[in-house]
Amino acid sequence: MAEKKSSTKKIPAAGIIAIIGGLLAAAVCAVLFLNKWQLELKVNGEETVHVEYGDSYADEGASCTYYGSILPFIRKDIEVTVSGNVDTKKTGTYTLTYTADSKELHAEKTRTVVVEDTTPPQIVLKSEPDSYTPYNHPYTEEGFTATDNYDGDISDKVVSEEKDGKVYYTVTDSSGNKATAERTIVYDDREPPVITLIGGDTITLHVGDTFYHEWEIIDDCDGELSEQAEITKDVDTSKPGTYTVTYSITDSHGNSASATRTVIVEERPVNPTPSGGSGDAKTIYLTFDDGPGPYTDQLLSILAQYNVKATFFTTSAYPAYAYCMASAAAAGHTVCVHSATHNYAQIYSSEDAYWADFNAQNAVIAAQTGAYSTMFRFPGGSSNTVSRNYNSGIMSRLAAQAAAYGYTYFDWNVSSGDAGETTSTSVVYQNVINGITWCTNNGVPSVVLQHDVKSYSVAAVADIIEWGLANGYTFAPLTPGSYAPHHGINN
Repeated sequence: MAEKKSSTKKIPAAGIIAIIGGLLAAAVCAVLFLNKWQLELKVNGEETVHVEYGDSYADEGASCTYYGSILPFIRKDIEVTVSGNVDTKKTGTYTLTYTADSKELHAEKTRTVVVEDTTPPQIVLKSEPDSYTPYNHPYTEEGFTATDNYDGDISDKVVSEEKDGKVYYTVTDSSGNKATAERTIVYDDREPPVITLIGGDTITLHVGDTFYHEWEIIDDCDGELSEQAEITKDVDTSKPGTYTVTYSITDSHGNSASATRTVIVEERPVNPTPSGGSGDAKTIYLTFDDGPGPYTDQLLSILAQYNVKATFFTTSAYPAYAYCMASAAAAGHTVCVHSATHNYAQIYSSEDAYWADFNAQNAVIAAQTGAYSTMFRFPGGSSNTVSRNYNSGIMSRLAAQAAAYGYTYFDWNVSSGDAGETTSTSVVYQNVINGITWCTNNGVPSVVLQHDVKSYSVAAVADIIEWGLANGYTFAPLTPGSYAPHHGINN
């Protein structure tokens, strides 16, 4: 039997190549069919950016890549377009939109840019190198400015508060940003007290007059210091001469001041010039100023006990006692005008002011007594110099007007000293007795000045009356024709 031969069919090389090519083509087709092309858009930096108002803004932009899902290594950069704008000179929220397109693909993303004002205002305090605040005084503002990067000048919105030696300043801009500042107040006292000698720095008196002086001391830090003054005086009104009174004061911070007043004591004229009328040298006119007041009823009882008539130059300082005017007039005493207010600064500011005050008090007198008075006494007397502080020459003009109006004014030639020289009843008594004796020796009636608002002065009246009666004197109330001593007018 014959032996069979096996054979192997060989594929040509060209066929193999064709097969491989087919497979590759199929693979490529599969890849192309399955591959999904995409756009990848990325915003560079943060998607929300905060920018300070007024700062510059440089956008970081965005990037876009075109790639396949199966063949990611095949990539292509795509141009990105941005729309929208950012204005850093206006606060607000801005949106930038980034877009990219490739064939049928579209990608879009946004960035939010917030332009905001977070910068607080600035307060600048002005300061004068030599500026200071006196102790016990509120701070006087030296000045400040407040500016804001967004609102501009907001100085008018600053609120300040003074507390515990400092001034605290606060301001808030329209964006709610707050700024503060503080100032330490410089306290000091560099000014000495100011001494004012009421009535002038020179006073002229007559022998036997009472030296009554007024002064005022005001310190810019300590206030009223009049009662703390050290007063050195060597005034003897019983002897003619030139005397000095020195007022000294040191404030609480060591600043000192002093002032000197010259007091000239002259011989009293033997017969002081009266405005008219007459009177016997043994006549005593008791006169009382500044009431009625708390002690006037007591005085009226004393006068009634001795059946002595007197004269009251009245004010409205104590309105609750106005009824005493009616009581005095009913008892036969003379009720006259002194002043409604006794306020020197007011009544001596002008002639009109004086007569308005005069008429006001005269109306009170008429309401109480049923009649107006034509008699009066100037506050401070016609010789007062305090009126110089308010109106030069006013006393001379008022005296002339009084005569033209038919009014009679009365000064005095016997002073009790109860207006400031003494608070002693015995001294008041002795002053009056000495003054009456002097007037009698010089041939003129005695017009005695006392104040019924001074209890220690009222307490001396009974002894004065008893002395007068025991020595042959007659007591009388003033009338328009009575002896009226006039001082020399000094203004």
